[in-house]
Amino acid sequence: MASPLKIFTEVRLLKIDPAIIPPNSVPDFLHGKTVTLRRDGAYTVAIGSFQDIEDIHRKCITTRPTYDGSSNLRQEEMRLRDHTAAGLGQAQSYSLEVQPVQVDEVVMHYIQEKKSKELHIIENRNAVSINQYKSDVTFTSKTGKNIQAQFAREQFITLYQKTATGLQTRTYVYSPNIIALCRAEFPELSINTDKKDLELTGSFIILERLDTFLNGSAQHRMGRMYPQHQTPRKTKDNDIPYKQPVKQEKSTDPAKDETCPICLDSIKTTDCTVLSKCKHQFCKGCLARAFQLKPACPICGEIYGDLTGTQPKGGTMTVSRDSSSLPGYGKYGTIVITYYIPNGRQGNEHPNPGMAYLGASRIAYLPDSTEGNHVLKLLQRAFDQRLTFTIGCSSTTGKNNVVTWNDIHHKTSRDGGPTHYGYPDPDYLKRVQDELKAKGIY
Repeated sequence: MASPLKIFTEVRLLKIDPAIIPPNSVPDFLHGKTVTLRRDGAYTVAIGSFQDIEDIHRKCITTRPTYDGSSNLRQEEMRLRDHTAAGLGQAQSYSLEVQPVQVDEVVMHYIQEKKSKELHIIENRNAVSINQYKSDVTFTSKTGKNIQAQFAREQFITLYQKTATGLQTRTYVYSPNIIALCRAEFPELSINTDKKDLELTGSFIILERLDTFLNGSAQHRMGRMYPQHQTPRKTKDNDIPYKQPVKQEKSTDPAKDETCPICLDSIKTTDCTVLSKCKHQFCKGCLARAFQLKPACPICGEIYGDLTGTQPKGGTMTVSRDSSSLPGYGKYGTIVITYYIPNGRQGNEHPNPGMAYLGASRIAYLPDSTEGNHVLKLLQRAFDQRLTFTIGCSSTTGKNNVVTWNDIHHKTSRDGGPTHYGYPDPDYLKRVQDELKAKGIY
């Protein structure tokens, strides 16, 4: 294969920040290079060989600019970036490395076992290799193009979010017959027999159907599979105790009978709840149990009511605007979002209640366009519902008990493209709206 030096005889690097190459001056790192510098408004354009331009580009993305007092906004940006770099776990905007995604091992095992087809599609579509080491999932491009690995990372997060939403693990007394039943009638469930008890992982609606089968009208078909004195299911401390479903009497009008998707029994007309948005209908009792876990339709995931996350209380989200344009949005100014979460102690909803956590400062950017302002309103709702951040382990510093992003992607750099968490990225506004919709915000 020919060297890039022979293919590209002249390469241009556009819009170099004036803090890196000031007007009418030649920095020391350019001495000895055959490079032509031209002015383009407030920026500099460098023209030269592939190798020289690659060296300048590497210098640009590893140099932290220092702004003078002429821009209070830029000074504030740099102050917050320096604060974050001290160990608050911000995704590194200037890093070429695609950051790993921290996952729950139970959810990841379920994806690998039951969603392997979707996982392979992400790998093949982007020509990447997705691997897991302990609780980290990594993304490696097979072609050396990190932008493909970054796209694969975001597609994986979307798959992970959709899978994790409503996923439960329930514990049962071990029985080979129940294992056989699940494999035959409930293949959507993941079976774990490594422990003394039997653990089944799946969606709320499938687990409820299994419980109804074990405890309800299907008991006579189980024969001696489960003696009456045994309790088929052991509930975890954070699980909802299961109650024996009451057999519903059929309506005298067969046309009015509907089957509940959860208990698979006929719904009496007077005991039917129809969800207003998606029109799916359930027994009142079955839907009440489902909504105790999450206010969403057990079938399609449509959100009813507002979800509340585990973001620490007391933070702020400040919005400002400037006249500069983001790459790809030359007609518009820029919306600058500044997040601040102070240090504090974890509550009962956090991984380590009572322990201290390290707060965070973040800056994010949106185009000041109609769609950008729409996304801003959605992000404000997400912040108010405590969905933007959570407490966990930073994927960039490895520190635990720190404030981290909660899988709503933000652009933390003005430029550099997706691999630098910046613009241009023409699909970003649509992707982030999809992520917000998965949390019931749209």
